[in-house]
Amino acid sequence: MNTFLGVVPSESKMALPRFRTKEGERAVDLRRIVYLSAKSNYTQFYMEDGEEVITSHSLNIYVELLEQYGFIRIHKSHLVNGYHLKSCRLRPDRVLKLPNGSVIEVARRRYLELKKKVKSQRQAS
Repeated sequence: MNTFLGVVPSESKMALPRFRTKEGERAVDLRRIVYLSAKSNYTQFYMEDGEEVITSHSLNIYVELLEQYGFIRIHKSHLVNGYHLKSCRLRPDRVLKLPNGSVIEVARRRYLELKKKVKSQRQAS
């Protein structure tokens, strides 16, 4: 199982999380991460190329680390990379369709805020 080692802000404009795998340590550019999902006491990272990485930390740890880099908590179980919002589709039934084809639920209380962010992302690009 992969584990999170830390965020190293000095390596790039967007910090790189590091994972320890069977092959050794590796860093991941935050722009590659589409979203994170809570799996009990673990967190699963979903990358834009389809790769999935499971870490042994709860989603709350990553919320604290990644919100400053544009990640948005849309549900108690999901954290989405704001970088990818411009290519997402937010449906009226509180579901977010991501560029990789994944569909995730948006919490009722977070829907309006996310709707504004998606709209502003599209206008900015």
